[in-house]
Amino acid sequence: MGRFGLFACVILAVGCDKAGSADCTKARLAASDAWQQVVTQAGNMKVNTWPGFDDLGETQKADSVRTWGAIETQSDMVQKSFAYERITWKTADPARQEADQKFQGFFAKDNFALFSAQLKAADQKYDAAAKACRE
Repeated sequence: MGRFGLFACVILAVGCDKAGSADCTKARLAASDAWQQVVTQAGNMKVNTWPGFDDLGETQKADSVRTWGAIETQSDMVQKSFAYERITWKTADPARQEADQKFQGFFAKDNFALFSAQLKAADQKYDAAAKACRE
């Protein structure tokens, strides 16, 4: 029974591997796609002006570019964390938090309802992947 018991424990442990499950893979890829959209949109906001941008002072313009650049960078780290089967939670968790904080602290965030919705959707996909994949 000793060998059988050890074999059963190994099979049970492998069978319960959330990271390799179909549900995890589906959730991971959905999160990766959602965060890629955030990266793309933040990058566009960084280099393209938005209504009201030209009316800002130079300091606020620079703050806008820095904020969108930071959101783009942090979102890219989240997206890349989901790009491979082994999710790098130690990178994804703080990057997600930083991206969310940067947007919430942005002085003109009220002008970006579509981006806000996109970020919220990406956060929901993140939570779904965490539920399906974290052990």
